[in-house]
Amino acid sequence: MAKSQLSFACQACGAVYGKWQGRCDECGEWNSISPEAVSVAPPGSVGVDAKGAAKGRVLEFSSLETPSDRAPRRATGNAEFDRACGGGLVPGSALLIGGDPGVGKSTLL
Repeated sequence: MAKSQLSFACQACGAVYGKWQGRCDECGEWNSISPEAVSVAPPGSVGVDAKGAAKGRVLEFSSLETPSDRAPRRATGNAEFDRACGGGLVPGSALLIGGDPGVGKSTLL
């Protein structure tokens, strides 16, 4: 069930405000802003137009299945390092080596 919320609209130009004010900032008219009830759907509900029909559009989903063309990898000769990198280094890529002091970053490189 949609709730009703109060908004304020200028009767001269149609500008909408969250609270009442004496002068419209858009067109400069005085005392032209009046309250209007706006229907607000509860969170998580499907939008419904004035006739009660659901509004929106149908979306087609794309398959997540893609060919598994893996990037060519170059083995480094260190089996554990190659395993951690997913099978070796990818030409043209960058790899950030990080860790605590003394864990062997320089030795590895």
